[in-house]
Amino acid sequence: MSTRGYAADYLNKDESFTVLQQNTVRGNVKDGQGVSMPGVNVVVSGTQRGVVTDFDGNFSIEAQPGDVLVLSYVGYVTQNIEVASAQSDLEIVMKEDMDLLDEVVVVGYGTQVRKEITGSVSSLNEESFSTNTNSNVDDMILGKASGVQIVKNSGEPGGGMSVNIRGVGSINAGSSPLYVIDGVPIDNSPAITSAGSQISVSRTPRNPISFLNPSDIESIDILKDASATAIYGARGANGVVMITTKKGKSGQLAVDYSTQVGFNRVHQRLDLLNAEQYRTGINALIDAGNGTDVQRVAEFEGNGTDWQDVVFNDAALFVNHNFNFSWGNETTTYMASINNTREEGLVKNSKFNRYSARFNLNHRTDKVHFGISSTTSYIKDNFIPNGITVNSAGGAINAAKLWDPTLPVRDEEGNFTTSNFYEIDNPRAIISGNHITGNRYRSLVSVFLEYFFLPNLSAKVNVGTDINNEDKSVYKDRTTIIGKSLGGVATAFSATQSNYLVEGTINYNQEIKDHSFNLLAGITTQKYLTRYNEQQANNFPTDATGADNFGLADRSTLVNSSSKYNYQLLSYLGRLNYKFKDKYLLTATYRIDGSSRFGEGKRFGFFPSVSAGWLIDQESFLDDSVFNTLKLRASWGQTGNQEIGNYQALSTYNVGDSYVIDNQFVTVLNPERIANPDLKWETTEQIDIGVDFGLFRNRISGSLAWYKKKTKDMLLDLPIPSSTGFNSQYVNIGSMENHGVEFMVNSYNIDSDNFKWSSNFNFSTIRNKVLDLGGIEEIYTGGLPPSPSPAGIIVPGKPLMSFYGYEVLGIWQEGDDFSSVSNNVQPGDFKFRDINNDGIINTDDRVILGNSFPKFQWGFTNDITYKNFNLNFMFTGVEGVKMVNGNLIEQYFPISGLRSNRFRKPFLNRWTPENPTNDQPSYLNNDRSQAVNSRTVVDGAYIKLQSVRLSYNFSDKILKDKLRSLQVYVSGLNLFTLSDYEGFDPALNPYGVSNFNVDWNGYPSATTFLMGLKVGF
Repeated sequence: MSTRGYAADYLNKDESFTVLQQNTVRGNVKDGQGVSMPGVNVVVSGTQRGVVTDFDGNFSIEAQPGDVLVLSYVGYVTQNIEVASAQSDLEIVMKEDMDLLDEVVVVGYGTQVRKEITGSVSSLNEESFSTNTNSNVDDMILGKASGVQIVKNSGEPGGGMSVNIRGVGSINAGSSPLYVIDGVPIDNSPAITSAGSQISVSRTPRNPISFLNPSDIESIDILKDASATAIYGARGANGVVMITTKKGKSGQLAVDYSTQVGFNRVHQRLDLLNAEQYRTGINALIDAGNGTDVQRVAEFEGNGTDWQDVVFNDAALFVNHNFNFSWGNETTTYMASINNTREEGLVKNSKFNRYSARFNLNHRTDKVHFGISSTTSYIKDNFIPNGITVNSAGGAINAAKLWDPTLPVRDEEGNFTTSNFYEIDNPRAIISGNHITGNRYRSLVSVFLEYFFLPNLSAKVNVGTDINNEDKSVYKDRTTIIGKSLGGVATAFSATQSNYLVEGTINYNQEIKDHSFNLLAGITTQKYLTRYNEQQANNFPTDATGADNFGLADRSTLVNSSSKYNYQLLSYLGRLNYKFKDKYLLTATYRIDGSSRFGEGKRFGFFPSVSAGWLIDQESFLDDSVFNTLKLRASWGQTGNQEIGNYQALSTYNVGDSYVIDNQFVTVLNPERIANPDLKWETTEQIDIGVDFGLFRNRISGSLAWYKKKTKDMLLDLPIPSSTGFNSQYVNIGSMENHGVEFMVNSYNIDSDNFKWSSNFNFSTIRNKVLDLGGIEEIYTGGLPPSPSPAGIIVPGKPLMSFYGYEVLGIWQEGDDFSSVSNNVQPGDFKFRDINNDGIINTDDRVILGNSFPKFQWGFTNDITYKNFNLNFMFTGVEGVKMVNGNLIEQYFPISGLRSNRFRKPFLNRWTPENPTNDQPSYLNNDRSQAVNSRTVVDGAYIKLQSVRLSYNFSDKILKDKLRSLQVYVSGLNLFTLSDYEGFDPALNPYGVSNFNVDWNGYPSATTFLMGLKVGF
């Protein structure tokens, strides 16, 4: 704990600073208000000798002249008192640690002291980051902030994530939070989402924010309620993530180096049939009437092929290097850093390699505050096909799951083995025959200048730019099925995203007796511009040039396309913070946002909020021996959502067919979208009531909050009659509600000189309900490749995108009454519930099977220090959540054919006349019309040991002024999962929509083992 700012403050009875020599030293400890402090640790420095003050603050300890007594207590400055040769009883006054009491939290367009915040804000600082190994920004939040749901979409290096704050408030508009980095709101959408010609599009592109080095981040503040987010108006409905990067510190040049080296392996493989089980099992299905003799599996030599071994890399290297330089004086500080992160993927030939550099400068005088924050990064990506579709476009992981394990990787001539029973490439051919690389160049710069006309009146100008250039090269060579048939297939992409920000604000502070004011007013404008180019062609004379020479392609196959689109925001904002007698707090915010995305006359939205707080701990009636912090807060406000893409309010056109008219070659334009000039903002109204507390001098602290969000005028892509010539139109219609409870508690369980133990627990609930669809009874949604019908439904009164399918009662047995339904069912088929009792199982018998909104989620972190050792570990959990297991759909109703491989345990326990189980079907009925059912919609709950880290800090005695600090550590991530789920990981959602969990063709998650070193020079 820091001792900066206060010296030990103690007096003896005769007002002398001398302590008489004796073996026993006695004393009494009080706080600044003269209240006795029980539980204060008193330790003789350098020894194991220590005591704890009693209820009256008294202590007695054996000590000799020259010994140093170290007194420590959570929330107070550590005191060091040297024992002298005079005898006396000590009276010691502990000073509160103002660094803790005045913790500064970054909010929109400024900062606030934590205890004066009236909104709901979760804060994570460098201390919480340093105890975990984080490869991207979203990992730094995972499991540490209540009310924030983070779902990994992919386990690939730099893989995408879905982040939701307090649920989902929209059907078609975006649900991700706004990210603000050093004052610049960024566009966190990928520039290139296409996969390439003849390659399935992935729903989970790599994470755009992976350009940012986690080691450069100083703090993350998550704004959750309307009071905190309304200052960002049109973009605040889904919450705001404020990221602040590290700044330089005054003093001589300080150099820090850190490195991590380790490996990743697949967290949990699929438990599939081995070669012999596959041969006997498939042949048994053929013997039972499912298939023909042509499909029979032949005898094979050896042990067959484990295709997961072929595609997976179980020692995928991870290497990370960071250099940080900090220096400065009283007025100017500098910080510079460089980073390289190299990560091999769990699937061979997939990689992520990032180089980044950062420079921050801050200059402050009485009149001027000036700062520059800049980061530049280059990322080299290597991809493997891993789309959401089936068959030849499904990708390497899908192929490894389904391919015949009796076949070798290569045939006798050295070519990749092929099979007439699949429209799927040999898994190894997919990896080596698809050459997909990408380059990402991103530069984010912000510059601000603040001038103080008076000590309490300043004007600030902030200018920012975020430029993202990406390119992607894709080539499918002749070792693949499609590449061979088309003579090689090439695609090249390039895209540029530009983001420009200019804003000006005025800030005024005033204190008049018991009244304190802070006023903020400003105007801001931001412009986003995207350019996109794509080129594709087939039939190359050679594979040697890949996608680097389109001039060699068959010109008749050459296709070029390009696009450009932009939008702009113009905003006016104001905020008042008011405090009365240091007890009563009020915050009012108002923002006017104009967006070019909406209809003319509807472009401006108005977003107010108000919040209030009561610092009850400042009242005389409160017993401060128990509550040293107690704040009641409440807020109300409105925020907006504009994330529907560009030009949705306008009529747009695309290229149609070409004709020859009067000997002239003419290309026509076709209407693409019907205009809606009345399209306007989606508005979310939220109320929040919470209490922040600190008990026993902040030994236990935390918060409890209840919230309710209602979204109205939802932006919905509404189906319209085909007679209009269009399929759908964006309109404002319907409403939705989210409500829940959030709880967080920190505790210092033990705080002695040699042993410390602290814990953090956060818990949150979420309940979602669609209230109205503007008269529409229901909307079917969530199409899945292995299912002929949508897996989800949107209906008023139920959670958004609930899973919709058939309820399985069991398995038809030989003695059952088959006349009860008219469907052609046989013993061993799934038995479905006839909901309407009409004697036929059809779409009218579908029911809601659950949803992907967890009933609750939690995170539990412990930090234990013994002398120079530190152990940190974190558990996370999700309960009451459902997901579609697409692997089980393929298991029971194989779209890729009879010869698809299967999960071992359920298949070996399948129904047969000799094994009349009521659990597993016979695998003889391939009718996929009931593929979405209560056996394929499964429980997605889990408990994870998310991280463990053991470190050792070398003492100053060992370093002997040669180094400022030295730490070594070992750590592990995603070490253990407790779940009933059959698949890679229930925490993965390859579908890419956080409130609609579907596991299909997912890239597996990694278990990571690392060794690390941190050195301070």
